[in-house]
Amino acid sequence: MKIMGVRLHERTTALITVAVVVTLIVAILIAVSRASGPGRDARAYPADRGTISLTGALARSHLVVPDCLTHDLGYAVPGPSHDLYLQVNGNESCMDRFLGLNRLAEQDAPLVLPDWAVDGRAAALGWTIDAQGGLVLYTAAPAPDHHIDALVHALSDGSAVTAYVRAT
Repeated sequence: MKIMGVRLHERTTALITVAVVVTLIVAILIAVSRASGPGRDARAYPADRGTISLTGALARSHLVVPDCLTHDLGYAVPGPSHDLYLQVNGNESCMDRFLGLNRLAEQDAPLVLPDWAVDGRAAALGWTIDAQGGLVLYTAAPAPDHHIDALVHALSDGSAVTAYVRAT
């Protein structure tokens, strides 16, 4: 009988130990999941899914943004395709640097807006893209299966330039 009592006591102690360990693990997992991370990038549009950082999205799309444009930009990776939508604003020389770094070439054909600019994707980001607004289309294909479109709009005095970019 005493042998059963000892075994019962050992079994009860083991069960309590397992319960305490499991409780501690669950508490740690809850604490870690609620811990504040670096926070959402203030430059991300609300449509951004938050699954990839701007740095990661730029690297994935083979896109380079010069320092002179990083302070005034907005971006989103809104869908599962990981397409990057980027709006950059700057002066003419900085925008020329952006176009050069990314080997974006001006298209000579009459401007026909890309599908993404007219099918609601740009509007979902809050972009108003007007084909009659003096836009110039630049494109590049930096790697196989990657494509960059940049719709560039310059103010007539050249003081400010905005580019609406989609990189796949």
